[in-house]
Amino acid sequence: MAEVNVTRTRLSKIAGTKAPASSFNRVRKAVVTMAAAYAAPAQNDIAGTELVLVAGSRLVGGVYVSNGAGTASSTLSVGLRDAITKVAVDATAIVNAVAITTAASAQVDTGTKLITGQDYILPSDMEIYFTFGGAAGAANQQIRVEVPFVAP
Repeated sequence: MAEVNVTRTRLSKIAGTKAPASSFNRVRKAVVTMAAAYAAPAQNDIAGTELVLVAGSRLVGGVYVSNGAGTASSTLSVGLRDAITKVAVDATAIVNAVAITTAASAQVDTGTKLITGQDYILPSDMEIYFTFGGAAGAANQQIRVEVPFVAP
């Protein structure tokens, strides 16, 4: 059977091109938790986290969501937005509408930048942020999201 090189061509190896650090560096986790007290979010409200992943970071699977009981039909999406302008890059990049109606903890790899073999390296510094959907959320609902990434 023929060997398939999925990372670099022979020419790039000869020319001395190195694989980027985001291909083999340590996996780190960005851990985001909601404040202990906050008002009930309306449907489509967002929550900025001020947790910024640096340009060149690679998102990897294994996103973990843990939450307390919420309201019926409430969902949470975890996205990326520009760290300076706060303009959304992708509202569902990391998690796409996971149910947060009942207390639960699970690995949730549904984000549009993580599914179907996607590979996403951040082109600029980006902030992780939440979007509440499905229905109005619960006040003071505890939510913890762990986002694994490989830093450059």
